[in-house]
Amino acid sequence: MPDNHDVTRHKDGRFKQGSSGNPRGRPPMMPAEMRTRLTEASPAIIEKIIESAQSGDMTAARLVMERLAPIRKASSEPVVIDGLEAAESLSDKAKCILNSVARGECPADIGSTLIQSIGAVAKIIEIDELDRRVSALEASQ
Repeated sequence: MPDNHDVTRHKDGRFKQGSSGNPRGRPPMMPAEMRTRLTEASPAIIEKIIESAQSGDMTAARLVMERLAPIRKASSEPVVIDGLEAAESLSDKAKCILNSVARGECPADIGSTLIQSIGAVAKIIEIDELDRRVSALEASQ
C-alpha cells in the first residue's frame, strides 16, 4: 500500500477529489512515428505474406485467407410458420412453432430459437406489467 494512501483516498477507499488513481494518465496506444512507419511498410509486408503463402507457408496462407474469406456466421433461410401471425397469445404462438417443427416445416434449431425468443418477450411483458403495477401503487399512496 502506498505511503500516501491516507492522503489520496477517503476511508471507504474512493479517491479524494483531485487525486487520481492514474496520475500519469493513460499511456499512448502506439507512438505516431511507429504508426507512420507501419503505414508506409504495409504494402511490402502484405506482398511478403502473399509470396510466403504462395510458396507453401501455411501460416501465411491462413492469414491471407482469414482476411479474404472470413468464416461466415451461421444463418438459415427464412421460415414461414402457418398461423403464427394470427395467434394472439404467446402460448398459441409457441404451439404454432412446435407444430411446425413436428410437421418438419421448420428446423428444430430454428424452432428452439423462436421458442426462446417468445420466452424473452414474456419476461419483458412481465417486467412491464410489474412496473405498471408498482407505478399505480405509488400513485395511489
